[in-house]
Amino acid sequence: MTRRVVFFINLTADGMYADPEGGLADIEPAEDVHRFANELMRETGDEVMGRVMYGVMDYWDELDVDDPATPDVEREFAIFWRETPKRVVSRGRPDLGPNATLVEGDVVEAIRAMKAGDGPLIAVAGGADLFATISDAGLIDEYRFLIYPIAIGQGKSIFGSLKEPLRLRLTGTRTFSSGAVLLDYERAD
Repeated sequence: MTRRVVFFINLTADGMYADPEGGLADIEPAEDVHRFANELMRETGDEVMGRVMYGVMDYWDELDVDDPATPDVEREFAIFWRETPKRVVSRGRPDLGPNATLVEGDVVEAIRAMKAGDGPLIAVAGGADLFATISDAGLIDEYRFLIYPIAIGQGKSIFGSLKEPLRLRLTGTRTFSSGAVLLDYERAD
């Protein structure tokens, strides 16, 4: 049996994972979205992510989980985040925090080796280049796109680096209180 690889990303309705400056400040997850993300993190054995995404997630290493003002849903996510091993994909040598290591060499081979073992799922999050690299290699078992009801017109498209059309089969949906919709897909070919 092999481990499952799940690619999860927040997207705008027009397919952007970041605005032109690299962020998505207009997206604030509702509590039910946050609880869903907590569950996904709880199920994750390894988190593979690009350097920029890792930098964005730095917040969770710094959050004071002992502060009574910290919302429970955020405290829970921070604890899961800190417990989950992170594998960071980068062309350089970024500073890495606790429980994080740099993916050395070819990311496709690294994920293929991780996938060959037994264990909980491997979650992947990152930008268009990482997405295209591992998708084109056929390593993603499940695509989870969380679509927020906002279009920004310009930004970074998650699909912008694909070499071939990506044909997907819808396997599930879930609507959240904010109007965000989770679309679960697997490859159709």
